[in-house]
Amino acid sequence: MKNLCFLVVTCCAQLVFGQHSIVYLSNQSGNFDLFMKDAKGGPTQQLTSNPGWDWAPAWNASLQAILYNSSDTANQFTIRAMDLEGKDSPIDTKGLEEFILSPSGSYALYTLKDNQNRYIGIMDVKTGANRLLVDHPSYNGRAKWSPNEQYFSFISDRDGNGELYTYQLATGILTRLTQSEKREKYTSWLPNSADIVYTYHYSDERDQEHNDLFRLNIFTKEKKQITDDLAFYQEIAVSPDGKQIAFHAKRMGEDHIYTIDIDGKNERQVTNAKAYHGEPCWVPRQARK
Repeated sequence: MKNLCFLVVTCCAQLVFGQHSIVYLSNQSGNFDLFMKDAKGGPTQQLTSNPGWDWAPAWNASLQAILYNSSDTANQFTIRAMDLEGKDSPIDTKGLEEFILSPSGSYALYTLKDNQNRYIGIMDVKTGANRLLVDHPSYNGRAKWSPNEQYFSFISDRDGNGELYTYQLATGILTRLTQSEKREKYTSWLPNSADIVYTYHYSDERDQEHNDLFRLNIFTKEKKQITDDLAFYQEIAVSPDGKQIAFHAKRMGEDHIYTIDIDGKNERQVTNAKAYHGEPCWVPRQARK
């Protein structure tokens, strides 16, 4: 695996993929572990069984691995990677607590905290050289790489509430994309690296608090509302083909993973165990040898 140093410590069963699969956290095993299911349903595969908690799964194409956070029973925190053979290894993050690896594996975004402020920097994975990119004294977080690695998006409250911004790597140009009364929170890029799906939390004309899904083009600023109901959509992730959105939601008092078409139609429940489910990420269908 290029650019990152791995130390193999465990070996699990080979990962079994169907169509595009969804990895998520759940406490159905008794503590928070990672699980995987085909997006259309079928059996559940438990991926981790580490002591402590595992969370925040993210697929990285360059490593062909699922990256995730792990904290053991002594609160020792590591960022780990599980490859397609189920080999699970810690990643050398150069001491960074947040390590958002780029699609090519060449760079990682990280955040620094200062009281209530949070700043975003970038590190060259090979050399370890790093520098701050977003240093405005405010909250700047939830950074997400564009698939083409030319931009990253983030949420900042520098103007009073959480708004969506992008940063262009080549030019250093920072662009505010939303002008909202309340806040944007969860985001996910489409494969075209031009559109972002995000959640917007607000009160409607019925004075009902909820959030909905929106799609915005970073170049034209054209915005489309995907959902319009009294439900909540959290921890969203656009599928590798750009046709669906996976999300975590509480329905009828239970937290599950759902998918919905990119146009807001055909909501489907993916998980069904009597447990908490959250933080979905997509893993593309893989050709097995």
